[in-house]
Amino acid sequence: MTLSDAQVAQAADILANAFKARTTIDALPTECGPANAAEAVQIQVAMLDRVGLDAAGYKSGFTNPPMLEKAGTDGPMAGVMFREFTVASGGSLQRADVGTGALIEAEISFRMGADLPARDGGYSQDEVMAAVDSAILGIEFAVPRLNDPLGQPMVHLAADNGAAMGFVAGPDIPDWQSRDLKTLDIELLFDGEVVSEGMPLPARCDERWSLTWIVNHFSARGVGIKAGDYMTTGAAAAPKPLGNTKDVVARFAGVGDVHVSVEG
Repeated sequence: MTLSDAQVAQAADILANAFKARTTIDALPTECGPANAAEAVQIQVAMLDRVGLDAAGYKSGFTNPPMLEKAGTDGPMAGVMFREFTVASGGSLQRADVGTGALIEAEISFRMGADLPARDGGYSQDEVMAAVDSAILGIEFAVPRLNDPLGQPMVHLAADNGAAMGFVAGPDIPDWQSRDLKTLDIELLFDGEVVSEGMPLPARCDERWSLTWIVNHFSARGVGIKAGDYMTTGAAAAPKPLGNTKDVVARFAGVGDVHVSVEG
């Protein structure tokens, strides 16, 4: 049974209100929870309209092979990262905004150098990569409005804007065009202590494929990608909850660090 406009609005109101209040809920009510990816997109679009923040870029999730298998035909998922919560490496975010439950993810990301307007049929991977300015190091602050996010149905997380919120843009990756980005060794450090390391190669996502998927996902919704947008492609190291951490560093061996302070 397809969700009605009223049910979509109900779910969007619940998620947007949780976002604005910086609170969480245990689950979406059964009567308005999405049953598939199409319904999740409907709710996400309505939620974003209610939140009313500008996009700094876009994220994908459930992009590595184990998560793709878990998501099945409804995966991956996508979300909008907000300009208000996007900073350059060395900047800071407020704990009151992101919350202690934020999931911190070290990721291979991209900065776009040319517009990719929405168009019928989408774009090939070669077209998408030609529009990239550079691959960069990134940290995503995924902020789910749903408790126990990995225990939720994937389409409910997708409806919740893919848990997207904040992003930290790090330095460019030298010679990125010729690198196998999946093989970069990664450490995630909280207050100087290593809390997570790069996933083994079979569990790492194909960043170029993921980027192309994001572009075409939003193109199909009538949303074009713009030069300067940040695109992040999925966790390359196991995500960790922020808790009371004050200093977050993602270290990419042989490339550099991306760093953010969490204040408050």
